[in-house]
Amino acid sequence: MKTKKLSREQIDVLIKNHCKCDDWNRIEVSTDFDPTSVTHTEFQGIIILEKLDGSIIADGIARKSRITNARLQNCIIGAGVSISNVNGWLSNLKIGTKVLIENVGTISSIQDSTFGNGHVIDVWNEGGGREFKISDKTSAQIAYMTVAYRHNQNLISKLDSFVDNYVDSLCRDYAAIGDNAQILNCESIHNVVIGTSAIVRGAISLRTGTINSSPEAPTIIENGVIMEDFIVQKGASVSDGAMVSGSLIGEATKIGKQFSVENSVFFANSEGFHSEACSVFAGPYSVTHHRSTLLIAAMISFYNAGSGTNQSNHMYKLGPLHQGIMERGCKTGSFSYLLWPSRVGAFSVVMGKHTANFDSSDFPFSYVNEEDGQLTLVPGMNFFTVGTLRDGEKWPKRDKRKNKDILDLIIFDVLSPYTAQKMIQGENTLLRLSKETDRSQKYVIINGARIKRLLLKTCSRYYKLALQKYFGDLVIRRMEEKKPAKLRELFIPDEDGLSNGGKWIDMSGLLCQWERVDRLIKFIEDGDITGIEELQTALKTIYDAYRADEWNWFLESYEKMNDKNISDLTDERLATFFEDWKTASLKLLNMVTTDAGKEFDSIAKIGFGIDGNAEDDFAEVRGTMDENAFILSLKNTAQSIEEKYQQITNFNK
Repeated sequence: MKTKKLSREQIDVLIKNHCKCDDWNRIEVSTDFDPTSVTHTEFQGIIILEKLDGSIIADGIARKSRITNARLQNCIIGAGVSISNVNGWLSNLKIGTKVLIENVGTISSIQDSTFGNGHVIDVWNEGGGREFKISDKTSAQIAYMTVAYRHNQNLISKLDSFVDNYVDSLCRDYAAIGDNAQILNCESIHNVVIGTSAIVRGAISLRTGTINSSPEAPTIIENGVIMEDFIVQKGASVSDGAMVSGSLIGEATKIGKQFSVENSVFFANSEGFHSEACSVFAGPYSVTHHRSTLLIAAMISFYNAGSGTNQSNHMYKLGPLHQGIMERGCKTGSFSYLLWPSRVGAFSVVMGKHTANFDSSDFPFSYVNEEDGQLTLVPGMNFFTVGTLRDGEKWPKRDKRKNKDILDLIIFDVLSPYTAQKMIQGENTLLRLSKETDRSQKYVIINGARIKRLLLKTCSRYYKLALQKYFGDLVIRRMEEKKPAKLRELFIPDEDGLSNGGKWIDMSGLLCQWERVDRLIKFIEDGDITGIEELQTALKTIYDAYRADEWNWFLESYEKMNDKNISDLTDERLATFFEDWKTASLKLLNMVTTDAGKEFDSIAKIGFGIDGNAEDDFAEVRGTMDENAFILSLKNTAQSIEEKYQQITNFNK
């Protein structure tokens, strides 16, 4: 843009429009600037103005491009803006095109700032030791590496340097407001970068932060929000009196309804309402909706907190030093209580109050109950419930991220090598305990959790069924993708996958083999990866390798479990493999259908038909079991399983 000094005629128009300036020579304007669009405005310092024309629509109302009733100090202002009723100052700002600023106090940048980037928070462990520098480039996986691998200080030093270098590139003495952003009815905004197409409405106080936004994924901050030392990523929303301090709010995450969050991270598609979080590492799809819920010093993901959930991170000895892990997919029932340190296995449900420390990580899909004041574990049972099946289906559908440059890398699979390796271990442990435990013994205790002896074999069968279903699903999906001429041609390793049958981990949403992460760490330590964007690219390579690694892991794991490669099975044994898959899959659906059927039994109808005729009232409000969409989908799935089984049987001939 070419600029020029104000002409004498333009200055006269501005003065006539009740504008004033300490030095008119410090104002530059575009060659097509029209001063008649500026009224009742005070200028200080260096000002650059582009043409004011057109209009901006907000809340269905068009605002003419203009500047009126405002005070500007050291500002660069883009074309087509509408600025009105600034009660304080717009100071040290670079304002993009078509920006709307209306009814605000002060929006300013003071001294050099990195706008929340590089701010250090004590996440996961409130007592420190896992300090983490937030930035607008931080993904769930980069954060996970930084807080989880503290034993490798060389790695941590490298990761910190990546952030430091990036943060240094952001340091400046002015704040930017992106094109098409809208800022209305806000009281105080200091040292905050506001991204393209962001909407900031009714905020009370925003201090030192970055609001990332894009046209396809606008970020919204509104209604009584107070935030300090923060990062808000694209497509997120923070609203309704929420208080955010020293925290990162991830892509498409929703925070609101007086939610209080401090020293925490909430990654993609999470939701926080009403409750409180402190030093929480919340991976993707972490949800807390209820009052009286306290999440503290926990690592969670794909998590749902029941009302009144409470976590305790100290035992009143040396202070708040303890931490807990709830592996992906866990839920807590109303008024549940967990005492850290504890670790809850993936896709488990916690009910009751638990003041003992325990580790159930080898037993995914479990019920963690309270019986006679003590913790009791029912391994595997939660796999056969409506909730787990529905969660696995809904998470991919509820991915609200619209931005093109997605940060968090998410594998949604409920059944995966990560959960399967735990089920294999859990099945072996339960069978061993069943053989070794005296029949007079009512419970066995393992890692602080009690399991009823009579349930050991039953629960081991739950895991076996789940594994039979998972392995069959893998083969059938592979058949549909590869379309081999003969079935046995399918059972070869994928050349793009690892072939070591190694350990799998969950990097806050990214399921992957440890060997790939170990290689990545070595690349970082050796200087082959030198920055955040290179690291994100390397993580994306791991993400892209998931299916190939999963297939190779299956082939090797099946051989270890059965002392025979699946390709070496006789036709009869191969037929048995698919029959086991069909039986396990249908049994799962039958158990889930039975569980769903409880929503239509006589107990569910209590409270209907207030003056009689409960059946009709229930049917009108809730519908019937035969018409329920979810149950109909289960029946369709069962039919699909039968059809696929027949296709495989014919193909195998």
